[in-house]
Amino acid sequence: MAHLDVLFPGLVWFLCLFSFLCSLPKATCNKTEDDRQALLCFKSRLSSQAGVLASWSNTSLDVCGWHGITCSTMSPRRVIALDLESEGISGSIPPCIANLTSLTRMQFSNNSFHGKIPSELGTLSQLSNLNLSMNTLEGNIPSELYACSQLQILDLGSNSLHGEIPPNLGQCKNLQEINLSNNKIQGSIPSSFANLPALRRLVLASNRLTGNIPPSLGSSPSLTYVYLGMNALTGIIPKSLANSSSIQVLWLMNNNFTGELPKALFNTSSLLKISFRRNNLVGHLPSVTATSPSIQYLDLRDNHISGRIPSSLGNLSSLIDLLLMENDLVGSIPDSLGHIPTLQRLALSVNNLSGTVPPSLFNMSSLTYLGIANNSLGGSIPSNIGYTLPNIQALILSANKFDGPIPASLANAYNLHMLYLNSNSLTGSMPFFGSLPNLEELALAYNKLDAGNWGFISSLTNCTRLTKLMLSGNNLQGKLPSSIGKLSDSLEWLWLRENKISGPIPLEIGNLKSLSSLYMDYNLITEYGMSEEISTKGDVYSFGVLLLHIMTGCSPTDKKCNDSASLHEFVDRAYPNNIHEVVDPTMLQDESNATEVMRSCVIPLIRIGLTCSITSPIERPDMEQVSTEILSIMHVASHMGVI
Repeated sequence: MAHLDVLFPGLVWFLCLFSFLCSLPKATCNKTEDDRQALLCFKSRLSSQAGVLASWSNTSLDVCGWHGITCSTMSPRRVIALDLESEGISGSIPPCIANLTSLTRMQFSNNSFHGKIPSELGTLSQLSNLNLSMNTLEGNIPSELYACSQLQILDLGSNSLHGEIPPNLGQCKNLQEINLSNNKIQGSIPSSFANLPALRRLVLASNRLTGNIPPSLGSSPSLTYVYLGMNALTGIIPKSLANSSSIQVLWLMNNNFTGELPKALFNTSSLLKISFRRNNLVGHLPSVTATSPSIQYLDLRDNHISGRIPSSLGNLSSLIDLLLMENDLVGSIPDSLGHIPTLQRLALSVNNLSGTVPPSLFNMSSLTYLGIANNSLGGSIPSNIGYTLPNIQALILSANKFDGPIPASLANAYNLHMLYLNSNSLTGSMPFFGSLPNLEELALAYNKLDAGNWGFISSLTNCTRLTKLMLSGNNLQGKLPSSIGKLSDSLEWLWLRENKISGPIPLEIGNLKSLSSLYMDYNLITEYGMSEEISTKGDVYSFGVLLLHIMTGCSPTDKKCNDSASLHEFVDRAYPNNIHEVVDPTMLQDESNATEVMRSCVIPLIRIGLTCSITSPIERPDMEQVSTEILSIMHVASHMGVI
C-alpha cells in the first residue's frame, strides 16, 4: 500500500499545520496564565489605597485590562510593562514578579515598597527599564542584575540601600542611565562604568562613597551628566572629566577632593554646568583661552582657591551663575565680569578682594543677585544703582568699606527681596523703602546712619513681606514712633540695639505678632508711661511684654484686654487662679497632660512676664536672673516631653 505522504502530500502538510495550530491556544493560554498568576502573587504581598488594584481580580482572566498593565500587541499577548508610579502602594516585592518573563518596564517609583530587591529580577532578560526609586527598599543591590542584558535605565535612587555597587553592572552594555542617589551605598565607583558605551547619565549623589573617581570615566563616549556630590570621595579631579567632549553637567560638590582645578576646565567644548562647591581644592583659577566656551553655571564656593580672578573669565560669554564665594581670592574684581551679557548671579563674598567695584558691575541689567560681602571693597555706591540694576533681587554689600549715602534710587529697585548694606561706613539719613513691595530682609546695621524724623519707619509699613529689619549700631536718636507697631505682620527680627534711642517703648510694638528676635539694648530707652530717670532695665520690660503677648496671644492694645489699662494689668487680674481665662488656648490643645503643663510651665512663665513688666523698674529682675528661671522651666518641660 502506498504511503499516505506519497499519495496525498497536500493532506499530510495540512494535517501537520492543523496539529500545530491546535497546540497554540494551549501554549498561549499557559503563558498568559503564568503572567496572571505572577501578578496575583505580586498583589498578595501588597497593600494599596482603596481601588488602585481593584481590577486585579482572581475572577478576571484578561490581565491586559488591569490597572497599570501593558501587554504586547502580537499574540500571544504577554505582560510587557508594569506602571505603578505614585499609587500609594506598600509592601515587599516578591520573587514571583520575575515570572513575568516578557517584562520590559517595571515602574514602581514613589511608593512605599520595603524589604530587599529580589535577586530573581536578574532573570528578566527583556527588562530595559527598572525604576524602584523613592521607596524604602533596603539591603544590597543584587549583583544578579548584570544578567539583564537589555537593561537601559536603572533607577534605584532615594531608598535605604547599602553595601557596594556591584562591579559587574559594567557588563550591562546597553545601560544608558544609572541613578543610585540618596541611599547608604559605600565603597568606590566601579571602574567598569567607564566601559559602558551607551551610558549618558551617572547619578550616585548623597551616598557614602569613598576613593577616587576612576580616571577613565571621562573617556566614556556618550556620558553627558555626572552627579557624584555629597559623598566622601577623595583625590584629584581627573583631567579626563575636563577634557571630555561629551560631558555637559559635572556635579562634584560636598566631597573631599584636593589638588588644583584642571587647566582645561574652562576651555571645554561641552561643559555647561560645573559645581565643585565645598571641597578642599587649592591653587589659582585657570585662564580662559577658548573663543566661546559654553559654560553657563560655575560654582566653586567654599574651597581654598587663591590668587586673583583672571580677567579672561569675562570670556565666558554664556555664563549665568558665577559663584566664587568663601575662597581666598585677592586683588580687585575684573571689569570684564561686568560685560558678560547673560550673567544673573555673581557671588564673590567672603574673600580678600579689595579696591573699588568696577562701574560695569553696577550697570548689569541682567543681574538678579550681587553678593560681594565680607571683603575690603571701598568707594561709594552709585547714585543711580536703582535704575542700572533693574532686575536685582538680592544686593549683598555688607562688611566692606563703602562710604557715602545710601542711594535714594534703590527705592526704584522694585524686585528687591534682600538688601544687606550693614557693617560699612555709610552716612546720611535712613532712606524710605516703602515703594519696595517684595522687600523681605533689610540690613543697614553698623553704619553711621541717622533716623531723620523717623519717617522711614512709616514708609516701611508698606513692605508687607518684611521679615527682618536690622538697624543696630547706627546714630538713631529720639523716640521710637508708634508706627513701628504697624510694620509687617511677618516681621520676625527687629534689631535696634547700640543706638541713641530714648524715651518710652511704644505699646504698639506688641502688635508685631511674629516677632521672635527683639534687640533694643544699649540705648537710652525707658518704659512706656514712665517719667522718672532713664532706666537701664527697659529691655527687661520689653521682654516681659513680649512674653505676656506670646502666652496670651493678646497684644498690649488688643480689644481682648477688656478695660485693662495694659497687658500687664489684664494678665495680673487673672493670675494665678483664673489664668486659664487669659492663656492662649492653642498652647495646650495638643497636650495630654495639660493640667501639669499649666502648673509647671505656663504659670511660672507668666509670673516671669509679670515681674519683668511691673511698673517700677527697681522692682524688676535683671536678665541674668530671668535667664536662670527660664532655663529651669525648660528643664522641667523637657522631662515632661513638652519640648
